[in-house]
Amino acid sequence: MSKPSILVVDDEQDICGIAQLLLENAGCDVVCTTNAARALAAVEQRDFDLLITDMLMPEMDGVELINSVRRTKPDQRIMAISGGGMAPRESYLQIASMYGVNGVLAKPFSRDQLLKAVLACGIELPEAN
Repeated sequence: MSKPSILVVDDEQDICGIAQLLLENAGCDVVCTTNAARALAAVEQRDFDLLITDMLMPEMDGVELINSVRRTKPDQRIMAISGGGMAPRESYLQIASMYGVNGVLAKPFSRDQLLKAVLACGIELPEAN
């Protein structure tokens, strides 16, 4: 089984780092960026099995990123994550669900929650034990 490739987009460097560490330990090839515009460029340059995006980011938010990716790669698997901001995090995740994401995950999350959410998006994890 080849390593699943996952792109993580979150303006919080700590979240990117934690997600990258957890996913790499589960056998994934992970690319992180703290900027949605760089994430769009990465998606144009290569295929990812899963895109994990924060919903609240400066410059371009998760909804804009999801819509942009869906225009060029309609079958891209996408998971939305959110810690809330000014509104309850559930409302941002509900919005993401309306845009057809494959899964949602509230921050903060545990290792098990992250891996279960990735599995629920249809991604097989080599080291998910």
